[in-house]
Amino acid sequence: MIQEKRIINNILTITIVAVVVSTIGLATMLSSDLRTVNAAGSVKITVHAGGGNSTSPLTAFVPQQVRIGIGQSVTWYNPSVVAEPHTVSFVLDNKTATDIVSPFSVPNSTQFSSIPPGANSEPLKVPGKNNIVIAVNARSYVPTIIDSQGNARHLPPPTAAYTMTGNEKYVNSGWLIPKGQEKAFPGSSNTFTVTFQKAGTYRYLCQLHPWMLGSVVVK
Repeated sequence: MIQEKRIINNILTITIVAVVVSTIGLATMLSSDLRTVNAAGSVKITVHAGGGNSTSPLTAFVPQQVRIGIGQSVTWYNPSVVAEPHTVSFVLDNKTATDIVSPFSVPNSTQFSSIPPGANSEPLKVPGKNNIVIAVNARSYVPTIIDSQGNARHLPPPTAAYTMTGNEKYVNSGWLIPKGQEKAFPGSSNTFTVTFQKAGTYRYLCQLHPWMLGSVVVK
């Protein structure tokens, strides 16, 4: 009996140590900059948007915070091995927060086709109202900028880039998909690069996983 208790206590001790080490490792990973130097000698700062696989997904930005100087850029990309989408969304004006899906009215009969063909899917229509469909919101799905005047424009995927003045209301990467897996979400992005031109702290989130938070401190 005493021997069994010792074995159980040893197992519990090993488990606790493993959890603590894992937590420390994750905390270190979330706070460490991912910096590389390219052939031209300039520093490239990258942030992982998510990661992991289908059985163990990572829904976090790594690192959660980066510190840069005015005029420097940060690039986000999705390193996951599965087509798990994420966004990098700066909602600088709460009135510009947007939903992932929204209802839209279709004025005439339209035939929808699944992508890829043969997929087990169909468009969502409001019951009893065939002219109203529920669709993905382009301002979530596609790289989108809303300027200080409220004007919206889209950036071309899959490697969208933008220079932020700091006066925008909304800056969004669109859905970031691991490179080579775009067929799961046609028209999505692989990377999103922002050059920051004004000092300040810029907080952002993933619209698909709103507990994923990050920030860029520009000095």
